[in-house]
Order: sequence, then structure tokens, then C-alpha cells
Amino acid sequence: MKRYNRAEPAKMPHQRLCNGKKAQYLTIDAFIASMIVAVSLVIVLAARTTLPYTSQSEAVSKGLAESLSQVKLSELNNPLVINMSRNGTITNLDNTILQQAAEFYFIGNRHYAFELLRNVSQTLIPKQYSFDVIVNNDLLYNRTIKTENSSSVLVSSKKLVFGVVNRTALVYGPTIAEVRLWQ
Repeated sequence: MKRYNRAEPAKMPHQRLCNGKKAQYLTIDAFIASMIVAVSLVIVLAARTTLPYTSQSEAVSKGLAESLSQVKLSELNNPLVINMSRNGTITNLDNTILQQAAEFYFIGNRHYAFELLRNVSQTLIPKQYSFDVIVNNDLLYNRTIKTENSSSVLVSSKKLVFGVVNRTALVYGPTIAEVRLWQ
């Protein structure tokens, strides 16, 4: 039988082996845990990169549709609108931009609707976006930088439009005006 020195704690040979295995298991556990964290971070960060693109396009499309359907012509400081109201082409400055474009469409002046939408939207929409405005399933305005088919995101916003033509008894609408935007 082997005697151990009382000054040193007694260690059996099998105890050293167990402590070595514990360290090995802890090292492997730490490695596996760090791999799980790394893979989780990659997945989360990769998934988040696509969200702003879609939500930004959606926000721009809804913002354009809201602006066109809520901003009155009298609130604009636009030279084209001022000239059209002076020469009698626009008679009601209380119309919204979308109402006036729809009025031009219904009375047969589609070129005025095109010019109004082109002129007003130049400052509203960033240059990298393509969009069109459709009233009653007819295209009124289209700015195409990239075709719809080659785009990965197409966002559409629809508004109900109706009004009175030149403050007469002639009424147009209700009809649906659609703003489609893609990048």
C-alpha cells in the first residue's frame, strides 16, 4: 500500500483522469455554444438586410399616394399649377392633386393630367424609383427607370377619387386611383 504525505492532499490516479475529461467536455461545450451563437447572429443579420428595402418602398408608395390624395392644389407652390389656374385650365384650387388629375382624365385632357403628375412628382419621389399612376384602369402617368418585371418589389396603394368638374353639375367618380412603385 502506498502512503501519501499529509501535507499534500491525497489525489488518486483516477481523480486526475476525471478532471481532465471534465475540462475536455467543458471546452467542447464552450465551442459548440459559440458556434450556435455565431450561426444565430449570421441568420438574424442576414434576415434583417432584406426588410428595409421592402418597407422603404412601401413607405414611399404610401407616402406618394397620401400626398397625391390629400395635398390641395392651393397648398402647392408649383409654377405649373399657378399657370394652369391663371389660364383657366384649373378652376378649383381646393381639389387635391389626384382629384385634379382624375378630373383632367374624365373631361378628356389626359395630357394635362400627365403634365400635372410629372411636374408635382419630380420632387416627391427619389430618382431610383419607378412608378405609375392609374385611374379607372387607365395609365395616366408613368416614370420608368426599371421595368416592373425586372423588379423584386412592386408596391401598390389605392385611393378612392371623386369630385365635381369645374364647379358644374357634372360629377365624376367614385373611381379607384392606384399608385404603383418599384425599384
